[in-house]
Amino acid sequence: VLILREPVRRYFGARAAYGLWLIPAARMFMPTLTHTVERRVPVSISPMTDPIHASALSMVSVSVAQPSAFERLGGWPMIALVVWGAAAAALFLSRIIAFHHDRSAILATSRPFEQAGSVRIVRSSEVTSPVALGIIDPIIAVPADFERLYGLRERRLVIEHELAHHRSGDLVANLFAFVLLCLQWFNPLAWVAHAAFRFDQEAACDARVLDKASAADRADYGRAIAKAASGRALLFASALDRRNSLHRRLQSMLKSSNPARRVAGRIMIVGALAVALPLTATRAIEYVDIPVRAATPPRAASPAATAVAAAAVAQPAPAVTAVTPARPVATPITPAAAMPNQFHDDLTISGDFITIDGQRKRWEDLTPAEKTRVREAVARARASLQNVHIDRDKIMREVANIPNKVDMAKIRSDVARGQASAAEALRNIEANRAAMERAGVQPDAIEATVAKALQSVQAVDLQSVRRSLATIDRGKIAHDVAGAEQSVQKARAELDRLQARMDADHN
Repeated sequence: VLILREPVRRYFGARAAYGLWLIPAARMFMPTLTHTVERRVPVSISPMTDPIHASALSMVSVSVAQPSAFERLGGWPMIALVVWGAAAAALFLSRIIAFHHDRSAILATSRPFEQAGSVRIVRSSEVTSPVALGIIDPIIAVPADFERLYGLRERRLVIEHELAHHRSGDLVANLFAFVLLCLQWFNPLAWVAHAAFRFDQEAACDARVLDKASAADRADYGRAIAKAASGRALLFASALDRRNSLHRRLQSMLKSSNPARRVAGRIMIVGALAVALPLTATRAIEYVDIPVRAATPPRAASPAATAVAAAAVAQPAPAVTAVTPARPVATPITPAAAMPNQFHDDLTISGDFITIDGQRKRWEDLTPAEKTRVREAVARARASLQNVHIDRDKIMREVANIPNKVDMAKIRSDVARGQASAAEALRNIEANRAAMERAGVQPDAIEATVAKALQSVQAVDLQSVRRSLATIDRGKIAHDVAGAEQSVQKARAELDRLQARMDADHN
C-alpha cells in the first residue's frame, strides 16, 4: 500500500488511495488457510521377554529430568511476549489518557454553537482550528473566535469537512489503526504506515468536500485549510491542523480525478482485495497421525526378538544387555547415567582433571565460562542419576523363570519366527524413517542393530542353546546385578564429590 498509494492518488484520486488501506485491514480478519496432511506413525510396542534367555538384565528405568522453574514459566519466549504486551499496553493507555485529558479540557471550556443532526458543534478556547472528536458522542469543536478567523463560506466548508469525518466513520478507523500500531510498536514500518494512513484519510475527506463544492469554493476551502494549520492534532480526532502535510494536501486538491477514474479506482480496490488476501494469507499444515502397528512377534521369541522389538519402539531403551546363546551369562550392567566422568564429547572428568575442548586442566585452571559448563553438566548428570533405578527383585524373578530344559522343536520354531520378525522390523524402520527422525531417534543406528540381530539369529547353533542352558550361573547373574547397583552408588558418590568441590570454590 505504501508503494501504490501515490500513483493511485494521481490517477484515481485521493479517495481511491485511502481505500487501499482496506487491504491490510481486511488482511487482519483473513482466516488461516489450513492444509491437512496425513502421516503414518508407528505405535509403541512393549519389548517382549524371551522365556529361554530372560536375561533382560537391562531393566534399568531412566526417567526424563524435570524442567526448571524458568522453563516451566515459558523461558525466553515468554519473557519476550511479556515485554511486547507490556509495551503495547503502555503505549495504548498513555495515549488514551492523553486524549481524554484533551477532550475534557475542550468540553470544560465549550459553549454550544450549532447542531448538525446528531453532531454537536461547540466553541472552545482550547482549540485553534476545527476538530471532530467522539465516536459515541460525536462533537465538532471550533475556536472561540471562529467567525473572526473564517469567512462565511470558509466556515461552511470546514464544518462540512469535519462532518464528513463523522459520516464516513474515520474516527473508528483511527482507533482501529492505532490499536494495530500499538501491537506493532517495535516495527518502524508500522509507524510510517500509520502516518501515511492519516494523511490519506485527510486527503480523502478533502476530496469528499470538493466533489460537492463549486469551482469558486475551491479557493475558499484552500484558504480555510491554510488558516487551520496550527500544528496540533489529537490522536483519535480528525482535524484540519497538520502543518507538515499542508503543501501535499493542497497539491492533492488540485489533482481532482474525473468520475470515470474514481469508479475505476473502486473496482481496482475490490480486485486488489480479491487477489492480495489469498496470496498473503497465513498458511498452516495440520498433521493427522495415522497409527501403524508393526507386526507383533510371538510371545516366545528367540533372543534376537527382544532387540527387534526394542528397535520398533519410538524411543530405544537405555542400556540393554542381552545374553546370546553362545554366552548365556549376562555381563555387568552399566547404565549410561552411571558414567559421570563422560558428560559430552568435549567434556570429560577424570579424578582431579577435567578435559574440556581437548585441553586437560585442573578445576582451578578453568575459565569462569568453562566452570559454568562443568557445573551445568554435573547438575544434569545428577538429575538424571536420581531417576536411575535397578529393579533387582524383578530381574531375579525373570532369571528364576529361565527353564532348565528346552524343547528343540520349539527352539527351531522360535528361531524361524525371530528371523521373520527381524526382517519385518527392518521394513518397518524404512517405512517410518521420517517419523523416527522427527522423534529424535536415529533409524540408521537402529537398523544396524536389527540387522546385526538378524545375523545373530541366522547364526544360532541350536545345539549350543541346549548346552548353554546347562551353563547358566544364576549366582553370577545376581553378582552382576549387585555390581550394577554398586556402580550407580559409586557414580552418585563421584557426582557428589564433584559438586562439593565446585560449591567450595564458589563459596
